[in-house]
Amino acid sequence: MKNFLFAALLYTFISPAFGQSPAAESAFAEPAVVYWDSAEGKVLRARMPADADYWQLAPNFAAQITQSYCSVASAITVLNSMPIAKPVDPTYAPYAYFTQRNFFTPAVAKIISPQTVLEMGMTREEMAATLSREGVKAISIAGDTFSEESLRTLLKKALGDDGQFVLANYYRGALGQVGGGHWSALAAYDAQSDSVLILDVAKYKYPPAWVSISLLRQAIATTDTTSNKARGLVIVSK
Repeated sequence: MKNFLFAALLYTFISPAFGQSPAAESAFAEPAVVYWDSAEGKVLRARMPADADYWQLAPNFAAQITQSYCSVASAITVLNSMPIAKPVDPTYAPYAYFTQRNFFTPAVAKIISPQTVLEMGMTREEMAATLSREGVKAISIAGDTFSEESLRTLLKKALGDDGQFVLANYYRGALGQVGGGHWSALAAYDAQSDSVLILDVAKYKYPPAWVSISLLRQAIATTDTTSNKARGLVIVSK
């Protein structure tokens, strides 16, 4: 009897999903997010397509200079990756380059001020409006309008070398991360795992991460409490 009780207690402590079905145990064990520097992440990055946006974005990947400038850092990462006219920041003169300071041109500041972004961040519609003042086309799409299939179809095309870039506004909590609403650029699609690569501009906090289409759809369909509208995507092109 003592041996039986000991065996039962031992099983309780070593079982990874005690009281769950095998299917539930498998789902629990599968990571929701695969980080760049993990063993799984190394496999995914090794098979990244040659035409993925990552190869254009990586040389210009900016870390946000404040904890609320994720939108600005994401925007300039994309803008510096595009063949467009760029402003000159006195720090780098005479070389033209978008920075998180010169992003706020007089035209952009009419839409949203640096102080407002510092205090409240930027909504999906504000992101599209500010980018349009920087000489590019920006289309805002609400996250709650996507099905998994429509999101997959859009990202498979946009994350290839077709002149388009994708900025995602998502809720960190949906990914099991610490924090609330966040902006980052999407950089690649992996068909085998049906996942996309997020280039997290909070580089001091999280490395780039692969997230399934299903999970990304949930994260961008959440409500932004500033606008009371769904988060989502902004598609940027010349």
